[in-house]
Amino acid sequence: MLRFSSVRNIKLFLLSGLLLIMQSAFAQQGGGLRGQIVDEAKDAVELASVSLLRLPDSTIVKDMQTSLTGRFEFTDVAAGNYAIRISFVGFVQKVVGNIQIGTTSHNLGVITLSQDAGLLDAVVIERTAPAVEYGLDRTTFNMTPDIQSMSVNATEVLEQIPMVEMDEEGSPSVMGQNLTVLIDGRPSTVYGSNIATVLKLVPSGTIEKVEVITSPSARYTTEQGGIVLNIVTKSNRLIGVSGIATLAATTANRYSPSINVNVTRNRIGFNNSISFDAERDPSNSSIFRQNLLSPTFSTDQKRNGLEKESDFSYNGNLFYEVTDKSTIGVFFGVGRDTENEDETLITRTLDNNDQLTSGYNRAIRSESEMMNYRAGIDFKKTFANEDQILDVQAYYSTRDNDETEIFDQQSDWDELDYLQRQVSTGGDEGFTVQADYVQPLGEKSSLEAGFRGRWEEDNDQFNPYQFDNQLGDYVIITDRMDDLTSKDQRYSLYTMYRTSIERLSIQAGARLEKSVLDAEQPLLGQSYSNNFLNLIPTLNLAYRLKNEDNIKVSYSRRARSPRWNQLSPFIDYSNPENIQSGNPELKPSVTNSFEFSYGKFINQFNLFASVFYRNSNNPIQRVTTLNSEGISFTTFDNIGKENYYGLETGASADIIPKWNVRLNVGVRKSEVLGFDRENSNVSLTGRFSTFFPLPYGFRGYAFVRYMGPRAIAQGEMKGMLISDIGLRKSVMDQKVNLSLRLSDVFNNQQFSRTLTQPNFIEVSDFRRQSRYLSFSISYTFGSLKEGAARNSDDQEPTMGGDMNGGMDGGMGGGDVGGPM
Repeated sequence: MLRFSSVRNIKLFLLSGLLLIMQSAFAQQGGGLRGQIVDEAKDAVELASVSLLRLPDSTIVKDMQTSLTGRFEFTDVAAGNYAIRISFVGFVQKVVGNIQIGTTSHNLGVITLSQDAGLLDAVVIERTAPAVEYGLDRTTFNMTPDIQSMSVNATEVLEQIPMVEMDEEGSPSVMGQNLTVLIDGRPSTVYGSNIATVLKLVPSGTIEKVEVITSPSARYTTEQGGIVLNIVTKSNRLIGVSGIATLAATTANRYSPSINVNVTRNRIGFNNSISFDAERDPSNSSIFRQNLLSPTFSTDQKRNGLEKESDFSYNGNLFYEVTDKSTIGVFFGVGRDTENEDETLITRTLDNNDQLTSGYNRAIRSESEMMNYRAGIDFKKTFANEDQILDVQAYYSTRDNDETEIFDQQSDWDELDYLQRQVSTGGDEGFTVQADYVQPLGEKSSLEAGFRGRWEEDNDQFNPYQFDNQLGDYVIITDRMDDLTSKDQRYSLYTMYRTSIERLSIQAGARLEKSVLDAEQPLLGQSYSNNFLNLIPTLNLAYRLKNEDNIKVSYSRRARSPRWNQLSPFIDYSNPENIQSGNPELKPSVTNSFEFSYGKFINQFNLFASVFYRNSNNPIQRVTTLNSEGISFTTFDNIGKENYYGLETGASADIIPKWNVRLNVGVRKSEVLGFDRENSNVSLTGRFSTFFPLPYGFRGYAFVRYMGPRAIAQGEMKGMLISDIGLRKSVMDQKVNLSLRLSDVFNNQQFSRTLTQPNFIEVSDFRRQSRYLSFSISYTFGSLKEGAARNSDDQEPTMGGDMNGGMDGGMGGGDVGGPM
């Protein structure tokens, strides 16, 4: 039940917004001038600078910037002859003159800004957006042919975006913080439970831009982290018959073919995307742990593995424009992920004199398969006022997964010599319905509200077996059997008010989230229940100076829900010396985030700086404990407090035509408090990239990134320096793009951790094959042109964006989640 005080606060917030608009409306006096600024694709241009000039001397009378919908309005203007000057980074400045203003309001209608865009080739005509665009709550990185050619999939695109970091499993984070990943506004979990696999199956050629939303508005739920990363594809912006086919291969035995075909005729459009990824991924790791309790001893483990993975994904988007004001769309897809891995684990236990006291060699063979099915429907209606919008969505996804592992352990110690097998089966299904509504309030303001409901159910079973030599067969280990049934329900409401006053833009909102999680382990006779209610306020302010510099201030409060692997109580015995399990009693962690940023534009130079501070209470931490036998147990718990603050700076420039240089540097301090040992350190991050012209139409590429050491719960993660080089060329009137890339030139990628506790010290390393040569070829075919956006990206796609659903570099500040 919602608390009365929370409901009252929401009512007061809405009433205050309405009173503010009414006051603004009745305060208008004298003549006025209004209009709307759009680009060549008819998308609204937000935060463009509009100056009112008195003629004939061109004296500046007033300045302001456009609203979310690209609109502007000057009020209380003395009668006379005027002109307006419109400017925005990446567009040609435009002046509209000889405007006679009397005592009434004058409407200039829609004014189109032109960009310095040319034909990319004879087949595809696209607008050329600036490499980096700054919005009220986000930084947008637009794809360029250079990045597209040097990247095979979304993972490789994200590696080159400032602020984004990838961990050893291929999961992204932003400025060291967890995040929610969306694809065309839909949560990535709709496409699969493993984010690394999902990103590998998004071809780079289909990506239009990547939005990094460091201060999400109330529209967004951030169940997986306080930052949102939205990958926007081109599927809803192409008109005609077109496609792009790509084939990539590496010396590391990885092959990635994909094809995307778009057919749009009149009011009907159909987009199909098919992608494959097959690879043989060798890896190795080591763990050395010293037990400091008496008697002291140490455990030394070395592991080598070879993973063979084969992934497939198909996504279809079908839309129909019922009328000029309403569109209905459906999406559907299927995915398959198969993994086979062979590992060898060598374990030795040594006494305090480094004498061997026990040991074994463990051969691990695992086979797994996961199938995913998804479908959804979207209805969007625009009313007579084009800024009045209703968007309703519903989508469903289901997964089935099976995994079998065999452990063949051989040892000179009889009690350590055995053969085991464990079988895990599971499945889940989730349904989400969401809607939002935008109501314009005058020319410069809007009020938005929406709701979201999500229901998910999981069923999992775990059966371990041990081989009985006398029976000659496997026998189930009954005391390790486990099963789990869970039901997760999440409901949320939000409201948001946006307005602009001269050069100041304001976005304020609140979100009320309710979650209920019930889980049961019938075999163990255990049950869990979590019930949470959170009120999430957000505030974003942006002010554009007269020299076009931009200042942004933001605050948000977010509740991060635990992930499924953190909740699952199933115990992983695959490494007998390092047992792992989730914790079904985890609670959401609450994070307060503050950010101040400043952007400056000087001709071809783009400078940016951002100062941020994030504080998390009872964060979800990975915790390792050690028993008297030297066996570690790792789980998750809500412990202590995290403080994370720092400075992110960046610069980009076109030194000469077609030579782009991008540099960003970050200084961060992280504090992890509440453990036996409080961790704190200052780390440095850096990223440098450049594309430069070479003879005979070739383009060179160099990329260097440095990730400094950072504090983690119970210890520290070491830093690393990674560099790539490459070469690309376009042929056949730019229909064919060829690229060659050497990744991790100096073979430095290694993930190393050190845990220091009163009773043990542990050092671990993990390394994949990161140095390899990759070759890719892409072919663009068909005939198409870019149409007007069916859901204006500058309006921040509501409730997850249009169901039909970058960059040159630069710098900027098992569930179903996502916007609303």
